[in-house]
Amino acid sequence: MSLETTLERTTPTGAQWVAWTQQELALADLAYQDMRWQLRTADPARKDELLRALVHLVQTDPAAFGVLAACMLPALRHRVAQHAPSLDRQDAVAVIAAGLYEAAIRYDVEGDPQFVAEKLLTLPTRRLRRAVALHRRWNAHTRQGIDPLSHAVDSELSPSGVLAAAVDAGVLAEHEARLIFDTRVAGRTLPEVADELGLAYETAKKRRWRAEARWAAWWLPDVRPVGGAGTGEGAA
Repeated sequence: MSLETTLERTTPTGAQWVAWTQQELALADLAYQDMRWQLRTADPARKDELLRALVHLVQTDPAAFGVLAACMLPALRHRVAQHAPSLDRQDAVAVIAAGLYEAAIRYDVEGDPQFVAEKLLTLPTRRLRRAVALHRRWNAHTRQGIDPLSHAVDSELSPSGVLAAAVDAGVLAEHEARLIFDTRVAGRTLPEVADELGLAYETAKKRRWRAEARWAAWWLPDVRPVGGAGTGEGAA
């Protein structure tokens, strides 16, 4: 199942929900589905109260994040549709969900009690926009024939050395570096490498684009594509 489908189907176990309702006064005596209903229909103050309780649960028990994300899934989907229609759907949901988790962990439950949903979505939306910008930047580079890998020739590093440096710097994950090296340097086909990594072809293609854009922004900060950024796609 995709992350989106998993979140859509998320339901806490009976034991989890009992423990959480005992921990959070705002959830006391509420069944899980009743809480979901109130989040859709209650007044803003009550919605804020429930979301603060869920955020506090996430901060004390990360297992509660699935419930928070499931409750906010309609809003997450709206942001994806609004800001990232050009991204692979699974990648976009992963980006915004990761941002939501980070926002929940950082949230000041006591000091910031109002407009909780909107404030929780600020960081995830910013991360989503950045992912789109990186995706467009890489596409603009490739449409103009700018290959970041070729710039490794001008340094003392080989392409594999540049990738290793990016991993060491935290710019790329090891699996992203492998995906780039195998398909851009070693000459292996993307479907072949995607299969080895357990990814669908389209997912691997989009993930490679995002990783390459992030890497290009780090390795070639002074190289700027000419003209507007677009969303054209390419495969290799």
